[in-house]
Amino acid sequence: MKRNLAKFFIITALISGSVAYADFKEHYDLGQHYLSSYQYSGAITEFKNALRINYLDNSARIGLINSYISRATYYANTENNYQKAADDYRSALFYILYYPQKNNTAAQSIQQIKSYLNICQNKTNFKNTAQNHYDTAKQLRAEGNFAAAAYEFNQALGNRDLQKQSFEQVGDIMKLLGNKEKAAEYYRKAIAVAPTDIDLRMSYAKMLDSLGNEDAAVNEYNYVLSKIKDDKDILYSLERIYKKKLERHPQNADITANLGAIMQKQGKFDDALMFYQKSEYLNPSNINTRLNVGTLYQQKGDYKTAIKAYDSVLTVEPNNINANLYKAQAYAGMGSTKEALDNYKKVMALDPTNIEAPAQMLDLLKGNMTTPQFVEYVKKNMPSSNSSELFYSYALDLHKQNKLTDAITMYQESLKENSQNPEVYINLALAQNQSKQTDLALKTLSTAQAKFPTNEQIKTVIKDINTELINNKFANAAKFVEAKDFKNAIIEYQKIDPANADSLLGIASCYQGLNDNKKAIEYYKKAFELKPTSSDIAYYIAVIYSEENDWDSAKAYLTKSLSLNKNNEQAKTFLKSVNEQILLVKLNKAIEAYDTEKYEISMPLLNEILSVDKNNSYAYYYRGMINDIQEKRLEAIDDFKKAYELNKDFEIANYLIAVDYDTLSNHKEAYKYYTRYSNSSAKDDEYKQYAKSRAEELKEYAN
Repeated sequence: MKRNLAKFFIITALISGSVAYADFKEHYDLGQHYLSSYQYSGAITEFKNALRINYLDNSARIGLINSYISRATYYANTENNYQKAADDYRSALFYILYYPQKNNTAAQSIQQIKSYLNICQNKTNFKNTAQNHYDTAKQLRAEGNFAAAAYEFNQALGNRDLQKQSFEQVGDIMKLLGNKEKAAEYYRKAIAVAPTDIDLRMSYAKMLDSLGNEDAAVNEYNYVLSKIKDDKDILYSLERIYKKKLERHPQNADITANLGAIMQKQGKFDDALMFYQKSEYLNPSNINTRLNVGTLYQQKGDYKTAIKAYDSVLTVEPNNINANLYKAQAYAGMGSTKEALDNYKKVMALDPTNIEAPAQMLDLLKGNMTTPQFVEYVKKNMPSSNSSELFYSYALDLHKQNKLTDAITMYQESLKENSQNPEVYINLALAQNQSKQTDLALKTLSTAQAKFPTNEQIKTVIKDINTELINNKFANAAKFVEAKDFKNAIIEYQKIDPANADSLLGIASCYQGLNDNKKAIEYYKKAFELKPTSSDIAYYIAVIYSEENDWDSAKAYLTKSLSLNKNNEQAKTFLKSVNEQILLVKLNKAIEAYDTEKYEISMPLLNEILSVDKNNSYAYYYRGMINDIQEKRLEAIDDFKKAYELNKDFEIANYLIAVDYDTLSNHKEAYKYYTRYSNSSAKDDEYKQYAKSRAEELKEYAN
């Protein structure tokens, strides 16, 4: 039984809002007109337009909700389009539950709309899982159905893994719909789930900024700046905010100093200095302003003036960490290494947990000392430091700069201090290998493998270096081959130990180039032993055997080649040629035996040929000749006939057939073949003259 969805209007369940603005009223009135005349799509468009003008107006929101509900009911009851109906119910619920600043809708009304949505979802076999809600929301957003999408994103919040994306997506949609307060609310919820997401924090900062929430926006902008390089847009936004603040509080030293810091980050040094000076005038005791002045001059490269600014701070606070640190940096910038080191040491003494001072001090040492001097300085002046890690870190930097000799020195110094870090051995070996000290690299790795036998990375590097070593030997051999210097190429191939199939193939091909087929076959066979499934190697061996006229061996290896790869076209073609050659050799032996009257040798060879090649006219001819000699006339006649049938050059066969029929007193057949031979193109010799005269004698047997 079909279930209808009742038309459901909830105007009375919502608090009416005032209608304002001329354009707003025009859209609102038009929306009401469309709704009352059942033109629901037009009503939705107009109420949306009204909300874009005044997104907080309750009356337009009510009209939009009713329009969505009415159209959903029409889709479900009239068109049976439950998918479209579901999307409209989702949109209605979004504007009821999530869009307003405060929900003032009766719970009963909400539940009734949700029940209609459930009916539609059941009709479309909708899976009620968080992931499906999220996927559906993404699809709806891609289609531009923002309200329905936002509703579905809210339904996906049950899955912790989807919360950040869902909150952020709803925030984006609220921003698109012009509801800034709600956009900020959802961005804030997303940040609670993913507080380190820079893009998200930036979106939140911009939204707070557009809402006029300056302090909160500044906090977010500063967080983003702390994680990325100075961003021009952020700095511009901060400049705008602080200028507004300064307009309201022109005598506030902190605001003035902050504006100076923003100008400094933008590279507007003169403006920055002006604001710093004004801030110091407003509050002469503000040490941070003096520090900022110092960093400004330091940034400009005026290190002497920067140091004066830092000294003015140190006069008041001798143990100020930042002043001492910045002063050390300024001395380093000037090239005053000793003074810089003294100040870095002072910072480290004042604050042993400070990580900037030792790092910057080491960078200074690295830039002004040779690696042996650096090692000596660290051991003498930094005995409490983890020198092994320092040396290793420096070695990595040198390695990245391709300063291999210095990198090797530092890796070795690191191992002297601590030999229990497998990474140091690995990187030392890599640097040695890059320096063409491959034997040393493998020795280093061998030591490492003995210390750390289960370390897979060491095994991998050993394998990689050995592979590279082999590839280099192959490359050297290839150069000799290209120059046709096969002897030296063989020497290079033989350096590959243990030998592999490729190196043995290389040696074989070189012996081939030297016309030493015996050695070539020896090495091809060795390669075949290592790679017994290679159809190509079997083919190469067959080719060498053919060059040696060892046709039987060639055939054996070609057969093996095709058994390994039936699609080896080279082997197929060559096997056919080899088989023909084998038959030709046998035929020559058979003819030679016939010529020397060794019929007992010739006849088996001819029979063997014909068992393989039933179209060999020569084999039939010579077998016929032997049968004739052995007075096997009928067998001879059959062979001669077959020879002539296959090869018309054998015209003499007609004469021999005629003679055999004549001997058998079959004068009729004898006459026929004598006549055929007489009329042939054979030369007019004694055989032809005899055939003519004998045919004349047997003429009476013509019929």
